[in-house]
Amino acid sequence: MTKHYTNILLTLVLLGGLGVSALGQQLEVIVTVPFSFVAAGRTLPAGKYTVSRLSEDGLGQLSIASYEKGVGVLVLANHFDRHSINNSKVTFEQVGDMHYLHTIASTDGVYTIDLPRQINLVAETNQYDEMSASGSN
Repeated sequence: MTKHYTNILLTLVLLGGLGVSALGQQLEVIVTVPFSFVAAGRTLPAGKYTVSRLSEDGLGQLSIASYEKGVGVLVLANHFDRHSINNSKVTFEQVGDMHYLHTIASTDGVYTIDLPRQINLVAETNQYDEMSASGSN
């Protein structure tokens, strides 16, 4: 009788573990990026990438990996919007000839990734350079 209860308990634990594992891998976006880009401070080459969520938390870590190139990085989303879209996509901020990963939009929501501080400084500098001063003597 004890063996029967042990088998039932073990089965329930295994099924529960499979459910958690399936939920943790809900997000999987496959995207082809035609240029090198920066994510989490690392420059990744152009290629096909798989984006996967590592936790249920919308602000959890995301894995970005190219199995054909043998590279990958973990990024942390600083904002998550549950507004889902039909077609998954990624967006980048371009500064000079460098592209910085900024958002990952998927069927479960939009993940926003912090841009490096120097990008914000460059944007502020460009904003002030575009302003013209006028005055009279």
